[in-house]
Amino acid sequence: MASTREEVVFQLRSVLGKESYHLVKIIPNLATILGTELSALNHNDDCMDAQKRVQYLLCQFVEVISSSSTAPITLFLDDLQWADAASIAVVNQLLFATGSMSHKNFFFLGCAREKDSATKWLPGVDILVAGGINIKLDCLDTHTLNTMVSETLSLSPRLTRPLSAIIYQKTKGNPLFVSRLMCSLCKEGLLRLSLSRWRWEWDTKQIRSRRLPDDIAIFLADSLGEMPYKVRWALFVLSCFGASSESAFVVESQGLGSDVLKNLDIAVTEGLVDKIDDRYCFAHDRIQEAAYNIMPEQKRCLVHFKNGLQLSSLLIGDNGASSSVLFTAVNQLNLGGPPAVQDHSHYLTAARLNLRAGKKAMEMSDYETAYSYFDNGISFLRKKHWQQNYTLSVELFSLAAKCALTNGDHTSLKLLITEVLAKVHIFEDKLDVLYLEVCLVASSRLSESIEKGLDVLSKLGIEVDRSNVDAHLHATKDLLSAHTDDEILNSKQMADPTMIMAMKFLGRLVLWMTQIMPKLVPHVAFKIIQLSLTHGMSPVSPIGFAYYGSHLAKSWNISEGYHYVKLAVSLLDRVGTRENAGEVIFVCTQVRLYVEPLQATLEYHHQGYAAAMASGDSNLAAANLFAFNASKFFAGANLQRMQEKNANSIQFSEERKQLIVAVQSKLVQRTVSKLIGTGEEPEYSSEVWDILASNGSVSRSHHYQTAYLSFIFRSREDTIENIEKYFAFQETTWGNLFFAHAVHAFYTGLISFWVARKLKEQRWYQRGCRSKLALRRWADSSQWTFENKWFLLEAEESFCNNDFEVAKTYYKKAVTSAKSHKFVHEEALAHELAAYFHLEFDEREQTLEHFMLAHEKYHEWGNVIAYSNLLNARKSCGASSNLVGEGLLTDTEAILKQNPIPYSIQTAPVNHTTRRLVLSTSCIWSCRGGLELKMQSPVTVCQV
Repeated sequence: MASTREEVVFQLRSVLGKESYHLVKIIPNLATILGTELSALNHNDDCMDAQKRVQYLLCQFVEVISSSSTAPITLFLDDLQWADAASIAVVNQLLFATGSMSHKNFFFLGCAREKDSATKWLPGVDILVAGGINIKLDCLDTHTLNTMVSETLSLSPRLTRPLSAIIYQKTKGNPLFVSRLMCSLCKEGLLRLSLSRWRWEWDTKQIRSRRLPDDIAIFLADSLGEMPYKVRWALFVLSCFGASSESAFVVESQGLGSDVLKNLDIAVTEGLVDKIDDRYCFAHDRIQEAAYNIMPEQKRCLVHFKNGLQLSSLLIGDNGASSSVLFTAVNQLNLGGPPAVQDHSHYLTAARLNLRAGKKAMEMSDYETAYSYFDNGISFLRKKHWQQNYTLSVELFSLAAKCALTNGDHTSLKLLITEVLAKVHIFEDKLDVLYLEVCLVASSRLSESIEKGLDVLSKLGIEVDRSNVDAHLHATKDLLSAHTDDEILNSKQMADPTMIMAMKFLGRLVLWMTQIMPKLVPHVAFKIIQLSLTHGMSPVSPIGFAYYGSHLAKSWNISEGYHYVKLAVSLLDRVGTRENAGEVIFVCTQVRLYVEPLQATLEYHHQGYAAAMASGDSNLAAANLFAFNASKFFAGANLQRMQEKNANSIQFSEERKQLIVAVQSKLVQRTVSKLIGTGEEPEYSSEVWDILASNGSVSRSHHYQTAYLSFIFRSREDTIENIEKYFAFQETTWGNLFFAHAVHAFYTGLISFWVARKLKEQRWYQRGCRSKLALRRWADSSQWTFENKWFLLEAEESFCNNDFEVAKTYYKKAVTSAKSHKFVHEEALAHELAAYFHLEFDEREQTLEHFMLAHEKYHEWGNVIAYSNLLNARKSCGASSNLVGEGLLTDTEAILKQNPIPYSIQTAPVNHTTRRLVLSTSCIWSCRGGLELKMQSPVTVCQV
């Protein structure tokens, strides 16, 4: 058992990391397992979506716990009709997440009133998707009700049937109504135990004549009205706290001299209330409703506010008081509301306690509840609060605005921003709200948002100089040269609140600038580094080092750039929070791909996805997930498995409204589907077409993917058309280095050399040479990833230059390097291009050997379309060959006549200019010249 516990603790710490703090705030007992040192961390971070962060962490927690247990982990939640939207969202996420777990070791049971819960479940949620069932509990029918009465009274069903019929007539089989009615009949003596007959007996006539309300609520209210006044008051006090409450809260609200607990114990004996340990719970929520409605609304408000004031005395001078005490007290104050205030000083008391409760709720990542506390706190402020309670007002309004942004409540956010900017007279006190305003504007007008951010920084005396980038680069290098890595990692923490806010502005700006103002990205990165080294490290500092390293790498200083991106990742654990880890890991991994083996770096983006999800940043989570799948595709992962992974990535991005990432994923998915022969042209929504029309980076990727497919299918006209469109886009969308830059350079180089041989145009040859030089330089930084690509481009260039011996050498090197470094798809491509080369010179044996090896490797990759027949090779190379005849169909028919082996030939459209024939049986191709080509798997034959 001890070893199992240690294993669970290890897994939880590994999966949750430092973000486990947020779960400890919700589940305090976790601190005994994970360590209390978590509470000492600084977690005043900017969560992009706090609710999604908690959902993700809870799902990870449940998965670890359930996978380590032999018995199913059961979660039971009753009265879900009272749950708020945030709680229901967590339940939904748990259902979906656990539904996809392989071990299926989690059981959820939830109960809710159907008519009250219909609007609670989120749109589109189907419990059957998670492998569950929906059980509808109706009222008791006559037979079941008689069975229950029979067993309760220990009499045969035949004897109890007349009584059951009356009870059913009056209650319609409502279980609560039935039980309370039978208790009432006992109290009135209409249902009694006969000592002489040793059995229960009843007065059928009187029970039938008793008049009862149709509504159970009215019946319960009437029943409570028969209780002694002190018992009714005790029940009302308990109902003010909800369905249940600790006895200490009830006593404190009424004063130590109260006999409220004694009267609650009477209610326990009556079956109205249950007592579990030191907690009183209503036997049913309808009983709680009836008890609460005993008093008129105005009286209830006064009692609520008095309860809150009484409980707040437990909080005086005790900042470490339990969350339950704080939330219970403040909830009571808010249920009373400002109209219940009778002493003017209590307005400020209520406002300050709401501020305290809101901060506590934010620590627990419940921004919806936090907003309600701040909003209630504002409602307790009086008319001249900006003059008389300035600091309290600034805090309440600023934090309410932060919660509104996180919750997506833009209407409330705009109102709060307007109020603060109009009333606050100190610029530094406006910074929080100005930051939120910039974030709000960025959701629709990115350029305007950047200009607003730069204007705020300017007013703080921080100018982002847009002049010569080289001068700033040299200045930053000189500044960094005076510090060792250890000195940077152990730098002091930034303490100036104004400077910390300035860094937050810079961190947001650099992310937005990468999309529309890439030339400014280095300037902002330099400024972040300069401020970090001067004023201390902040949570934004790793972003500066990440983008600085990316800029260096894109400027061909890959080794130095690699050094600084690794430093950026190391800084994440030194700045007190990992709120920006998703962005830092994403940027840094794209540089690390140029140094470390591609296959070994895949896990980095998976870590970036987990870090982004843990901080609630759906944007960077989607970006890391897309980059992870794209990198696997570039590494030659099996295409059938890639199709499934891409589908999950698209669904994830669309659910979280990350449309640009979703479109990029769809482009890759289209390519994968075409390669495995199952793809149809995707149907794009109007939003997707808008993105393709307006976003240069996405449009460039679209034309590249289309050109890549045309090249693989050897459709020269389509390839030229799309690659020209690709080159027409100036690469200005992204300012930092991505692995896609190398992939694009590789394939545009191959395409350019191919077209250059056909069109004899120098511009195509020059494009190919530029790509070759780029791959050669990248091969110097990562021989594993780029050597085979450089060799293949060298071979294609030599082919163009008619340097045949050199070309043969480089084709061989490309094949060997791709095989050694586990790039099966590029090994296949090298064989295919080598075959075309040998076909040009009628070198039959070498041609057939390379085509067979290409077919084998394409099959291993999962590409059932890419293999081209020898006729397509001959026509693509423009050579006359005796390997096959002049016409595809004629020669296929001739082969069929010459060979007794049966063939199955299928034709299907590939695109507008291509059709394919699939020879679906193992066969021997008899070719003129006495050569035999043995094919042991299906062959795709293309004609252009």
